[in-house]
Amino acid sequence: MPPPPPAVLLAYRFVGWRVGPDHRDWVLRDITSPGWLVRQGAPALSVLLVIGAVATALVGGDTSRLLALIAVLAGAGAFLRTSLRDRALRQQGLDPAGGILPLALPWYADEAARRRPNLVGAIGTTLKTGGALFVLAYRSRG
Repeated sequence: MPPPPPAVLLAYRFVGWRVGPDHRDWVLRDITSPGWLVRQGAPALSVLLVIGAVATALVGGDTSRLLALIAVLAGAGAFLRTSLRDRALRQQGLDPAGGILPLALPWYADEAARRRPNLVGAIGTTLKTGGALFVLAYRSRG
């Protein structure tokens, strides 16, 4: 049960990239094993911190609001960990037992069918996150 290639693994960790049937067992084990929230959350919070720090530096905002946001998001992730795990399984097209969800059948085994939602999701997540952090940084100026 090998992990996905490094580029796919990074996309999976940072933006929830759907990896498909070649790595189904690895994804199921990754999402359902202890420590998943840290493995998935730490990279996402790190990116938020870096983008937020850049945005705050560019507009001269207050860093305490950024740190408070990171702390709130980490706490919310811990509180909602079961819901986040179930959502991650659905996003990968899997049920908790490792079976393929019926609604995922049209795209699950088709790389081209997975590529468009993966790219749209990654771009959308990046734009929304970056935009929100710039707004937060701009509004926190002294």
